[in-house]
Amino acid sequence: MRRNPTVPLKEEVKYGHGFFRGEKCPLSGEDGVLVMSPRHLDQFGRVMAGVLRHFPDRFDLEMDKQGWIEASEFIDAVKSQRRHFHYLETKHLQAVVETDPKGRYQLKNGRLRATYAHTLDLDLDLPTDKNPEHLYFACSKDDSIEYIEHGLYPGDRNMVHLSSTRLNALEAGRHIIGKPIVLLVDVRAAEEADCAIMKAGTTVYLVKELPGDFLKKLPDST
Repeated sequence: MRRNPTVPLKEEVKYGHGFFRGEKCPLSGEDGVLVMSPRHLDQFGRVMAGVLRHFPDRFDLEMDKQGWIEASEFIDAVKSQRRHFHYLETKHLQAVVETDPKGRYQLKNGRLRATYAHTLDLDLDLPTDKNPEHLYFACSKDDSIEYIEHGLYPGDRNMVHLSSTRLNALEAGRHIIGKPIVLLVDVRAAEEADCAIMKAGTTVYLVKELPGDFLKKLPDST
């Protein structure tokens, strides 16, 4: 089905509330100034995700082991390969990063990166403090038995992705499973066993692998 994006990216300049997604600023109710049209925001988001998570080489970009690339080089590469983004500036990167509802990107000291969902082999340096006591993981009923016995290991991504709430896990799981089972992760026990759990987004946490001893099936998780 063809995508039909409807949400623009704007900046509220009258009262200085900054960037927002939607027709009106949620703080002031002002219309704001257009930064990216809905179609360009959707297209740019897909380019950004692809380059930063999967294929920086297709845009001739160098990425370090923590997933960082030079923001200026990224801008130049996108403008070169996607001519309709000829207007792209650092401001547009900042707007996309600051308004991303899932907190998937970081723009810092002139460098840009995605914080999760990589298929690249990276060594991410994300926060490991202030983790909640429990996290959640969605899977099929058959897989839940396997995971509780043998633990969680990365699949097509380079890290295991955990969710901050049961609802978040269900939403993530339903995209690929339909009727997922939710596993409860004992974060404190895992940390005591030297499993480094990192916060990667608004609701997403990462871990290299997780022994089954720290997993428990939740009742009525479908």
